[in-house]
Amino acid sequence: MRCTRCGWPSDEAAVLSTHRTSEGWVRYRRCICGDVSIELVTLGPADGTRAESVREPAESTR
Repeated sequence: MRCTRCGWPSDEAAVLSTHRTSEGWVRYRRCICGDVSIELVTLGPADGTRAESVREPAESTR
């Protein structure tokens, strides 16, 4: 996955926080461009750890 704003690899973005949910973990990341993304991280027996974007970054109001 990549930042939809600047194209930076999402796995290199800073992790702001991670919270346990009933479906796995919700992880908030801040890209070097400043956008924040939200990922759902799940563990599957067949495919291992998987992270998927659950929200596109909001447009900046700067």
